[in-house]
Amino acid sequence: MGRPSASSLRTAPSCVNNRIRARVLSSQPATEEGESGQRHSAATEGRRDGLSVIHRSIDIHRLTLAGFRPSVDSVVTDLGSDPARSRTVTLLDHSLGGSVSSPRVLVASAFEAELQPLTSACAAAALQHHGADVVGWDAHLLPDAIPEGPFDLTLVSVQQFEGLERGIALARRVSEAYGTTVVTFGQYAQMNHREFLEVADGIIMEEPELISEELARLAAGTIALDAVPALMTRTGMRPKPPRRRISVTKPARDLFPSLVHYPAHHSPFGLMGNIEASRGCHHKCTYCSVYGAYDGGVAAYDADSVLADALQLAEEGVRHFCFIDAEFFNSRTIGIGVVERLVEAIGPITFEFTTRVDHVLDYTKELEKLVSLGLRRVTCALEFPSDRILRIFDKHIDVDHMREAVDEAERIGFELYPTFIPFTPWIEYEELLGFEDWLVETGLARVTDPTALQTRLLLFKGSPLLSSPWMEDIATVDRGFWVEWTHPDKRVEELWQERRTDAEDAGKIRCCVKC
Repeated sequence: MGRPSASSLRTAPSCVNNRIRARVLSSQPATEEGESGQRHSAATEGRRDGLSVIHRSIDIHRLTLAGFRPSVDSVVTDLGSDPARSRTVTLLDHSLGGSVSSPRVLVASAFEAELQPLTSACAAAALQHHGADVVGWDAHLLPDAIPEGPFDLTLVSVQQFEGLERGIALARRVSEAYGTTVVTFGQYAQMNHREFLEVADGIIMEEPELISEELARLAAGTIALDAVPALMTRTGMRPKPPRRRISVTKPARDLFPSLVHYPAHHSPFGLMGNIEASRGCHHKCTYCSVYGAYDGGVAAYDADSVLADALQLAEEGVRHFCFIDAEFFNSRTIGIGVVERLVEAIGPITFEFTTRVDHVLDYTKELEKLVSLGLRRVTCALEFPSDRILRIFDKHIDVDHMREAVDEAERIGFELYPTFIPFTPWIEYEELLGFEDWLVETGLARVTDPTALQTRLLLFKGSPLLSSPWMEDIATVDRGFWVEWTHPDKRVEELWQERRTDAEDAGKIRCCVKC
């Protein structure tokens, strides 16, 4: 059957799905040193667009050497009924850079859904906060622009399935180029830690911001690799640090090319900015890689941090924002609060996010408020109009809920953008033939991407479905990073091949931000 392409596995959030094919305008980041200096200088003037944004003008590294540690206000977030799984990410403004004695660290992104690599920018900022001189590299966008060494430490970000093989190759490449310690992070690096330990020295099994101080010390040579908490090495792993609020800097986007160089940031609503209020997801859908990596855990950002990131995007001309959280309503307060303050600061905006069908039905008042603030589109993973399939996926919804959500979205005034996985080992051939009729009946045909008709279930390594009793009679083959399955009805496989070709001919490119 062959390795599945990215376009045949999952349907994208609409902020990525509705991209244009734009060429890379330059092989260098858009912000040069002089422009960066002007931006920091302008920021210190005080209030900008209705909100006072204060940038530090002191060298945090020198203060750190003197024993100074910036204080961080406590943050309390609403994350539901399981506080043991909750942790808050607090972001501060980053310093002007390291000094000559700073350890030099490379943060390289293997692939982040063809977006400006936000997770890498956050990790880079956390290291800057602890005195490291950080260089950023988007190895997907600029594969030949390998930064000039030497480096004391290299971090490789592996966030999506499509970045797995790229991440392995990138870890090997930087190890050979710099001969230094290589550490990988990201949910797919965690779920494939055995494979990555063959090419890297360690895998971060936690949010990198939580151990950024230890990583900076590792780069500086003051602690050994096996002294870093939550870092899996070939000899084992030290315990994860206590659940605590994380003090890091706001995302260091200036280390990566400007948004305009990324085709995915050019949306029907204009230049789109990718922001994030939380990582992980409190739901446990069995097919989902976020569940596979986080097991229902959530890492939330401080609202001030998300706002600061949104404001730096607004300085680049962004007025449409895509929350790339796996679940916007991981918190019912952070995202809404950020949007309210952002509108107050810069005026009218538009935005979109991803949430579940049951939240569309349960949080109608919140959604009405969000529409009044500029909400235009909500991505919902519907998967397939079959109660049987929904039970296998542990979605806790049924087909009637889908219909109700479509009606509710129309009443409230936002577009419900659906994603589907029609091809699974349990689908029946006749159900597939009736799928398009159901889309027409519900009115979803006009907003459903053609690739949704051919999306095939990805059984990634670490998928909870692999240990499910539903898989007992399914023929599978281990393909390394994924498990290939074959439907017992040959007609289903033939239909998938036919629709797969049709989708490729339509010229669509998809990537799931989290999968």
